[in-house]
Amino acid sequence: MAKTQTLSFPIRLPDAMQAEALRRLHASRSAINEILVDLWPQLDQFAGDRSGPAWKQIEPYVLKRSGHGSRQERCEMEQAGRILRAQASRKQVFQSILPLLSEGLIRPAEEKRPTRKDYRAIKEQVRQLHADQEAAGEDPDAFMAMTNLVEQACNRYLQTETFPTTYEDLQPVPVLSVGQLTFAGDDGMKLGQTYRARIEVAQCCDLATHNEQNRATLTLKLRTPDEQGKWAWGGWSEAIPLPETVCGYLWQGAKPQAPTLREIRSDDGSRVAVLDLILEVGAQVVSPLEQEARVLGWDWGVRSLITVSVLELSEGDEPSHQVSRPVFLDTGGIDGRQARLRREIDRLKACKERYEMLITHAKKEQEAHGTELPAHFAGWQERVSAYSARIKQCWKKYERRNAELAHLASNLLILLALLYDCRLICGENLTTLKTEGRGRGVRGRFRNWRNNTTVRGELWRVLKYKCHLLGIRARQVEPRGTTHTCPRCLTPVKGHHLSGEQSPTSSGNGSMPNVSLAPERAVKDQSMTPREGERWFQQTGVSLRAISTW
Repeated sequence: MAKTQTLSFPIRLPDAMQAEALRRLHASRSAINEILVDLWPQLDQFAGDRSGPAWKQIEPYVLKRSGHGSRQERCEMEQAGRILRAQASRKQVFQSILPLLSEGLIRPAEEKRPTRKDYRAIKEQVRQLHADQEAAGEDPDAFMAMTNLVEQACNRYLQTETFPTTYEDLQPVPVLSVGQLTFAGDDGMKLGQTYRARIEVAQCCDLATHNEQNRATLTLKLRTPDEQGKWAWGGWSEAIPLPETVCGYLWQGAKPQAPTLREIRSDDGSRVAVLDLILEVGAQVVSPLEQEARVLGWDWGVRSLITVSVLELSEGDEPSHQVSRPVFLDTGGIDGRQARLRREIDRLKACKERYEMLITHAKKEQEAHGTELPAHFAGWQERVSAYSARIKQCWKKYERRNAELAHLASNLLILLALLYDCRLICGENLTTLKTEGRGRGVRGRFRNWRNNTTVRGELWRVLKYKCHLLGIRARQVEPRGTTHTCPRCLTPVKGHHLSGEQSPTSSGNGSMPNVSLAPERAVKDQSMTPREGERWFQQTGVSLRAISTW
């Protein structure tokens, strides 16, 4: 069986189809949410066999139909079934971490610091449980799910002072807030009863440059409700040009799969319908691990986002030797923009909290003494809404930059692996990294901010599917042990030297890459100043701990 990879490409629908597509999404969202609410008490029924479509599994339990038509109801049940299957798997993970939930995961209040989660205890408990499950042959990717569930349970404890005993107490019904509908329950693009589509691929020649080009277009027809709620077929859309990447995959023989129609809602309340065009493309076969002679190892940094090095396996019992100079991905420019954006978010939050406090105080005075609301009360509410919209806009911009940075870093890793003929990439998974404290000054605070961003998880998500496409292994290593070694005396430090002096390679938050420096070089440079030590560290290589498991 050929190795394949599924890729999704969002295509914005033409303006002429936006109204009918949004009406369909609104009607489908109501039906899907009704199914989720009705079947949520029977969540355990969807944790079994999942070989067939999801709509077939939940159809016997659906007592009330939406009346939107046979194939439309199948698509709605398919969407709801996928959500219920995912939640059923998450419930099984919750059952495994239930014995861990105790007050030992909560740190009591200290002076001005409130009660909070003990991230170190959470990490140790989850790692021990995960090691036992790996020995029993359980899924090795469950570490992240267990950590997230433990933290979610701790958040519930901080709110109610009790840990949840069932998954239903922890997780509310996951109803859809925006419209999303898969067409996997229909009969296909040509014979579909709820949508039909045509994809045309053609080769043409540019008369000006005489260059041959490949072009692909998509035409779509949907069955949607009108303003009175009556379902009927709409007209064919105009030809929608597809991106060059999609055209290239189609020209290589990629197979289109059932698309997904979904809604994107902006901060100002406007809605846009997009069609996720899903293609099944061919992927290269990964060579056996025994044939690998080189490995590309990378680790996270603070002043640089990642540090990359390539090692080659030596013959006999000799240790592996480094065959490349270390590569540091310096993201100083985008880091500065992200830091300013985070400071702007903090400023907006402070302004919003000030007006919220005025609104709360005015309402309390009205309830307690019957006084009238101030004349500026409506203006305060408008300002709170405006600040909330601006905060959401800033967060979306922040997430888009992190996503672009993750693609940049993953492309760099794959490029270096191909240049050095490596088919194995190893790195440390710090998606669950939590830094405590806010650092010293604005720079220290932002380093903690960046350590907690989603760029770490996003990089691994992007890197895994790109490596799968190119036939490269991507292995994750769990973090443990020291963060780095002092270049003066080779003692392990976590942010500061054991003597109390801050390490020249540290920012105070203990998140620098693991380094192992040559003892003779360290003795030679014991008289270095902190600034000289930092410069020397940037000029020398690192021995990444991630490759030690290879």
